[in-house]
Amino acid sequence: MKADTASEPSPLIATGLTRAYRGGKGVFDITLQLAAGEVMGLMGPNGSGKTTLLRMLATAATPTAGQVSWFGNANPHDPSVRRRLGVMLDQPAHFDKMTGYQNAWFFAHQFGLADELARDRLDELFRWCGLWDARDQLVVEYSLGMKRKLNLVEALVHRPSILLLDEPTLALDYRAELDLIERLQLLSLTGTAVVLATNDVHLAERLCDYVIFLHDGRLIREGHVPELLTEVAGSKEVELQMNSPINLESLRALAGVEAANVEGDTVHIILSRGANPAQVLAVLNGTADLVSNMRVRRPHLGDVFLKLTGVALPAVHR
Repeated sequence: MKADTASEPSPLIATGLTRAYRGGKGVFDITLQLAAGEVMGLMGPNGSGKTTLLRMLATAATPTAGQVSWFGNANPHDPSVRRRLGVMLDQPAHFDKMTGYQNAWFFAHQFGLADELARDRLDELFRWCGLWDARDQLVVEYSLGMKRKLNLVEALVHRPSILLLDEPTLALDYRAELDLIERLQLLSLTGTAVVLATNDVHLAERLCDYVIFLHDGRLIREGHVPELLTEVAGSKEVELQMNSPINLESLRALAGVEAANVEGDTVHIILSRGANPAQVLAVLNGTADLVSNMRVRRPHLGDVFLKLTGVALPAVHR
């Protein structure tokens, strides 16, 4: 993680953070530290605890154990804490019978912005995110992508010190995703700390300095992105789109196979350096009609997670 500046405490420190639910689900004993200007990714399958952890960091949920401090202040109800946070959660909360601009204006005033400053910033942000022509449209008429863009405007308008974003590119078009990446990179350079929960491995590799892997509510691995990728350097991922089920154990038993998992009709196989992808087809006993498509590509952060857990991260459809 990036070194903290000497001028003030770390933007965010969580120690032993736990929130347990009935049935054994939740987040357990998470410790992390975020530095000024750092972009941290939270990655893990659905139900791994990403959103729960993010909500606790955003003061939207109370831990059952452990503590979070923001710039040295451990009181989540302190308005001075909340005014330094920009939050985009998985379910945007808006007033549906108000326009997009009225919603954003309300948030700007909640954060203490004066009228002229709020107007200048909102005008710039509505143009930036492509909502300018829809600013006077009722939010109930917005699509999911438009609502999430509005949520970004509300999270950014007060220029927070910490941004906490849950799947920020969900429902965004490609142009909007590129604009968001560029904006977050610029904010990071000016000292804004960012935590984003995402399973978009390409987004994480492009944007994040540091990544935390969550599985069943627990932190199983963390590190800088280049460091994590060295764990699969030289490996290959083979993706097989199948027409019918196959025996995964027979694939896992092959020499050179480091991990194998199935997601829907696609089998993901991690091969070690030098292993031949043809051996994967050979174990299928020549029944090539089982396979409708085969792709070999370089490994990414999702392959690190698969190698660690035997579980594939959900595919993000672009």
